[in-house]
Amino acid sequence: MAKLLIVDDEQNVLNALRRMCLNRDAAPAIPDPDVTTFTSPVQALEYLRDHPVDLVISDFRMPEMDGASFLTQARELQPYSARIIISAYTDIDGIMRAINDAGIFQFVSKPWNDHDLKTAIVQVLAHRALLVENHQLANEVRRQRGLISKQQQELDRLELESPGITRVRWSEDGGVLLEL
Repeated sequence: MAKLLIVDDEQNVLNALRRMCLNRDAAPAIPDPDVTTFTSPVQALEYLRDHPVDLVISDFRMPEMDGASFLTQARELQPYSARIIISAYTDIDGIMRAINDAGIFQFVSKPWNDHDLKTAIVQVLAHRALLVENHQLANEVRRQRGLISKQQQELDRLELESPGITRVRWSEDGGVLLEL
């Protein structure tokens, strides 16, 4: 299953992107897509705290925060998720910030071509799967060589499956803080 999160301040754009991603009749088909959408990047960040996603697609220009800032924060929450930015504007400084700070995999201009965007999504998901597999294999080799403990390898695996699960926030008196 490919878990996608799409953020755009325009509901009609979100609807079009959702339909495109779920359309299996138009090639290339995205493998078993599970699409979640938000018009608010702030709400999307809250969602990312508790829900692992494979790919985050974001508009660049939004009123609450720009796409580069949103994707940078999304990267901090879920470093193994892939990121695509979509924009009707060619703000070179903003796009470079998205590439450098947010580590986007792809830039797509609006209006997009459905076939080209779906192809980019399929390619980015395949690239992300290879990166995750490489990370897991590298950790296995490190464990075999004694460079990483089995416990650390398990923590890394859990973090990949459920981002944020291994992070603990402590209070000043040594208690564990829970976010509800």
